[in-house]
Amino acid sequence: MVSGGGESRDWPATTRYSLSGAPGELGLVQDFLNTIEEGSAAPPDLLATLPAAQEWADEVRALWSSLDEACWGRDLPPLTESDRRRLLAIRRRLFRGLFPTTTEDGGPTDVQAHAGVRLTLSRGEVSAEPTGRGWAQFESALLLICYRARLAGHLRRLKTCKSHECDVVFYDRSPNNSAVWHDVRLCGNRANVRAHRARHPGRAAVT
Repeated sequence: MVSGGGESRDWPATTRYSLSGAPGELGLVQDFLNTIEEGSAAPPDLLATLPAAQEWADEVRALWSSLDEACWGRDLPPLTESDRRRLLAIRRRLFRGLFPTTTEDGGPTDVQAHAGVRLTLSRGEVSAEPTGRGWAQFESALLLICYRARLAGHLRRLKTCKSHECDVVFYDRSPNNSAVWHDVRLCGNRANVRAHRARHPGRAAVT
């Protein structure tokens, strides 16, 4: 499997928010999270119905296969309604594991895949690949991608928007990893307007 580094691709859920994908296979994790229905621009949840989920899955499977040296992702079967519900649960767990401030109590949340990871030692090299069948394997792949991206120093740049009304996930490419908004003009300006109104109650809103 390819690590978090590498070329950025135009992943379908992420491009809805006018964002470029995270480098390499980390873009798959970002795109999966961005299937949500975000609060302001509000494109539809791509996992809300089986046809929509299947359309998303077909697109990302093709992109993923172009990045995955093992190409196992292309063998994922068509989604069933049970698979779609599983993906919704995986998405919730992944949000809570990556961004613990989005949990109800603000505490850390452990995410454990139902499938596992197979480690292979050959000719002095250790390789890892997710195990399991079908979409049950998908969560293990996502966690493995996150792990590899963490080792490469890329995972810390995957962030969720600071806005309370927005959970869009973006990849921070700023030199000092300081970005907080997925869209400064949209979410950043909205926050600035609220802050201005709080400092100057009774004044006309700043546009």
